[in-house]
Amino acid sequence: MNEKLSPIDLDQLNQISEGDLEFEVEVLQVYIEDVMQRITIIGEAIATSDLSPIMKEAHHIKGSSSNVGALQMRNLAIQLEGINFPQDHDKALEILGAMPVAMQDIEIFVNEKLANLGS
Repeated sequence: MNEKLSPIDLDQLNQISEGDLEFEVEVLQVYIEDVMQRITIIGEAIATSDLSPIMKEAHHIKGSSSNVGALQMRNLAIQLEGINFPQDHDKALEILGAMPVAMQDIEIFVNEKLANLGS
């Protein structure tokens, strides 16, 4: 069985949505928009070696990701919070590069949920 794991912990998402699919989609759409903006801020902060915004935005992503059950994004944010910056500049860039990929998986998940709402 080689099925790809869901990018969202469905138990966590159901806990906050009480099974309301429309609410789940809405929450995830807001989450995606918010996190993508924060990823941009982190990228700019890494480019200028500004530690404060990196830690602030990573902390926020960790919390919001935990809330919606986006475990891969939460784990990436935890890794980013734990780096020794600027010494680990390359590691920060590696984590930053993985974030949009994880978000793409979440966007695909949301689009599938939207398709299910329409049927």
